[in-house]
Amino acid sequence: MNQPSLERLMAFQKAQDLSAVLLSNPNSLTWLTGYAPTIETGPSPFEGGPAMLWRCGEDMILVLSDMEAGAAKAHGVEVIDYVAYTIEAPLAGYNNQATGLARLLSKFSGLHGRVGVEMDTLPVSLFSVIQRTLSSVTFVPLDGRLELLRAVKSAGELEHIRAALRLCDLAQAETKRLVQPGKTELDVWVALKARLEIEAGGRVPVLADLVAGKRTAEIGGLPGTYILQEGDPVLADIVPRFDGYWGDNSGVHFVGEPPAELRKIYSVVFDALRIGIRAMKPGLRACDLDNLLRTYIRDKGYPVYSHHSGHGIGTSYHEEPRIVPYNNIQLETGMVIAIEPGIYLPGVGGVRLEDVVLVTETGCVLLTRHLENA
Repeated sequence: MNQPSLERLMAFQKAQDLSAVLLSNPNSLTWLTGYAPTIETGPSPFEGGPAMLWRCGEDMILVLSDMEAGAAKAHGVEVIDYVAYTIEAPLAGYNNQATGLARLLSKFSGLHGRVGVEMDTLPVSLFSVIQRTLSSVTFVPLDGRLELLRAVKSAGELEHIRAALRLCDLAQAETKRLVQPGKTELDVWVALKARLEIEAGGRVPVLADLVAGKRTAEIGGLPGTYILQEGDPVLADIVPRFDGYWGDNSGVHFVGEPPAELRKIYSVVFDALRIGIRAMKPGLRACDLDNLLRTYIRDKGYPVYSHHSGHGIGTSYHEEPRIVPYNNIQLETGMVIAIEPGIYLPGVGGVRLEDVVLVTETGCVLLTRHLENA
């Protein structure tokens, strides 16, 4: 159980006058309990919808399948489980989950007041169960309202994030070692993924852009059969999840000596990244940081990238604060933010460099190390 996260949720409930909350976003559940459902193989065909967390008064209970109950209980969470896989009866994960949810909520059937619900990740069939069981409450959508609570990290969360970021730095070191003429993007990816899982001691879900040559001008993409050639840039944006928390960093590695134009844009992007990091501090608006990076790239005579300038990381690999033009959220001490400016030249290649920082009272602390000697 993540006590600082629970205290934030309790304060939020009180401020919003919520008698209870029902959460179904897996990022919220991991943030509160530490339980992280497996994602390497995708949703199980045996379960119902997403796991759900009910909090009312002193009660905090997860509803999830018997296949996942043990993993959740290991984090000290109370669980109501339902049958997922069986050979004694037809598979009925959705119906069994609805029955389990109704069994839980029936104990609170006399509840009045306002109940917050994460609607976007809740199946319609389960919402109908809630409406029938809690007939005297007013439901309040919570979607988009917990993200800022999750944006400031506790000490325990930072340890998880640092562990994931160590895998990111290892991934960049391995990519630099692996890129050689004659290898394909897939050759590099297979060896890289295996190295991360050996280091982690188990399966590691990884999102990745890993492209080479002129494909790097396309911002990103999955590794393919392109054969690396002398002078090619190799863009590796590596995003692993470890123990429920995500890491993220991006580097560009060259096969031998890069062409002068690519060397130049690498230098401009590197300088932009360092300018952004030096500017980080509490009170800085996300949109102003975004503008600082885009303006630097534009003033150097290059086209401005179409993606975000950065984002928070935690139980999700892309969360608040989003470093984008519209976002006037102010940075706070304890936020963990990835910064990633880039330059992309069609027909030539592209460079995106990304570091992750922790916002502190006086500025920020660098959490990734892969560019220290660049």
